Amino acid sequence: MEQVIEPVEIDLPALIKRKKQEMIELGLAYGLANPRTVECSQQLDNLLNQLQHGKLY
Repeated sequence: MEQVIEPVEIDLPALIKRKKQEMIELGLAYGLANPRTVECSQQLDNLLNQLQHGKLY
C-alpha cells in the first residue's frame, strides 16, 4: 500500500514576520555580528528569496 503525502500550505509571509522578530530579538540580546544573529539573518534572506521567486526550497 502506497502512502499519499498531501501538500502542506505554508504561510510564507507569516514565517517571514516571525523570523524578522526573532532576528531583532537576537540582535538586541547578542549583537548584530553574533553567529546566532547572522544565521537567523541568512534564514530570513532565504525566506525572502523564496517569496520573491514564488517557491519553497
